[in-house]
Amino acid sequence: MIDEDEFLQMRPMVLSQWPTGKEVDLEDAIEYQKKLPEHKKSLSVVKKLNRDGRSGLMPRAGTPILKKQIDICHTLIDAGVPIIILTFDTFTREGQYERVQQGIDESNKLGQATLNGFPMINLGVHNTRKVVESCECAFNTRVGWISGSLGAEIALASGMTSLGNTGAFLLFGCYHKNERLEDFIHHHEYIWRLMGYYAERGIVIPTDDHGWQPNFIFPYDVSIACTILDGQMMAMQGVKSIIPHIECQGNLFQDIATIRTGRRLLREYLDRFGYKDVSVPGVLTGQLPLYPVPQSMAESFAYSNYTIMVEAMTGAELTNVRTLDEGLGVPSEEAHGLSNRSANWVINTVCEQNIKLETKEIAIEEENTEKAIRAIVDRVLELGDGDAAVGSVRAVEAGILDSPFSTNTHIKDKVLGIRDNNGACRYMHFGNLPIPKEVKEFHEEKVAGRARVERRKMNYQVAVEDFWAPSHGHLLGRAGKTR
Repeated sequence: MIDEDEFLQMRPMVLSQWPTGKEVDLEDAIEYQKKLPEHKKSLSVVKKLNRDGRSGLMPRAGTPILKKQIDICHTLIDAGVPIIILTFDTFTREGQYERVQQGIDESNKLGQATLNGFPMINLGVHNTRKVVESCECAFNTRVGWISGSLGAEIALASGMTSLGNTGAFLLFGCYHKNERLEDFIHHHEYIWRLMGYYAERGIVIPTDDHGWQPNFIFPYDVSIACTILDGQMMAMQGVKSIIPHIECQGNLFQDIATIRTGRRLLREYLDRFGYKDVSVPGVLTGQLPLYPVPQSMAESFAYSNYTIMVEAMTGAELTNVRTLDEGLGVPSEEAHGLSNRSANWVINTVCEQNIKLETKEIAIEEENTEKAIRAIVDRVLELGDGDAAVGSVRAVEAGILDSPFSTNTHIKDKVLGIRDNNGACRYMHFGNLPIPKEVKEFHEEKVAGRARVERRKMNYQVAVEDFWAPSHGHLLGRAGKTR
């Protein structure tokens, strides 16, 4: 853990990045957080959803016009949303605050948004608190790379009660090109320590951890393994609540198995690391954002509501709903309302049935997923002599942690995935992943089974067809269907 004196000495440099940093007062921020009612505290909301056996929505929404931001939040609350993500705009995430200010000024002048999110850093603590105080819900925000430390300071001082994008692997593997994993670990340690500082004073800030989302058709094993590794690094800096973020990829049995296994193994490894006081209050599901989004309204509704159904059937506490028009640009207020009301209808009807789906197929998926995740995590920890940070850096260098089509030049990219005959994601190339022999054979047989059915070789072209298939209303890129 970063020493408290050292941490406090780091803060002035972080807060000096933009004038609104002067609005952050830690003592005032902690008192403000303590006075928030329970329904505005993310951890309390998630715990209540768990107790009630309910699922809740946590959509993203952001606009630079303060009144319109409040209006959008009211629309979401009316649709039954308990937690709202205030999403930073692109320029804020990249630390281009002067361009952000230009966008705010233009947006207010024109009466319409010219930024694609909520510019929290430029708007500052006082303005963001206006949103918090005008809305009867809890708030989350996604911190970025360059703006992450300052963004986290302003977010928590403003009344955000949970943070996302705080894991080291997501930004490294999915968003940036030249930075190394150790750069992201070092950067995020400040954010984790800040959350730890709040926790030491009775304010537990949950973080939803994405792990390393696959950039293609690919099993979720590496991503969950990275959530577990992130968990050790977060807990070391004092983070006291972690929510695994697991995306649905389309095969019902595999999605259910992945969500169940990810939640269970994160809890188990935190206990093994000695962090039994770190809670895993729930799991957050969502639609994998890297698949092409359907362009028609009907298919977009279906794409969203499938995810909602899986969430409700697995008992997931939260899901990140994508709006029906997200594939076209920044969602409208009307689209937010329609998408979330539709999602809540599915949640209510499925949760009220208390469905506990248990099948042989789910059990097999859970078994193979668990074996693969354990093998990856244990090998990384072995490389780091028990230290997740050291082991992760070495594992990326060796290709033991890998993902297809990642944006970063330091990733081996020796792996590739494809769907089997039932649409589940399988390995086509294992690269240097330490997948156990019996799990490899399981995946190879599944891929071979599809090859026999379709009477064609399973190769890169088929994998690309699979990638595009969801935008055409299919899981599988059968020959001719996605052209």
